[in-house]
Amino acid sequence: MANGKVRKCFICGVRPSNGGSYCKQCCTSIAAEKRRKAKPKVFKYVTWKGATMEFRAGKNGTFVPTPIKRDPDSLPQGLTINLNGYCKGYTRQQVKKFKRLFAA
Repeated sequence: MANGKVRKCFICGVRPSNGGSYCKQCCTSIAAEKRRKAKPKVFKYVTWKGATMEFRAGKNGTFVPTPIKRDPDSLPQGLTINLNGYCKGYTRQQVKKFKRLFAA
């Protein structure tokens, strides 16, 4: 018999068949956990008076606003709504609703 160490999975202790640090079942569970925790992509950025909010997809098809500390000039222009001036394509009520998010 050889005195070499047998490599085992860090989580369950089973010998991995792929030669890595984890067995196949633990690799798939780790990958599923990463997919579950992944943040959804940003739908829109809204800026007003130097403050910035981002909208990400939430539950039930809603969008969740989150305040962020990013320079409004560094945001992608295609995804940014600037409330400091006229917002083409948005009604007055929609703009007021966006501005109420900054007051809260």
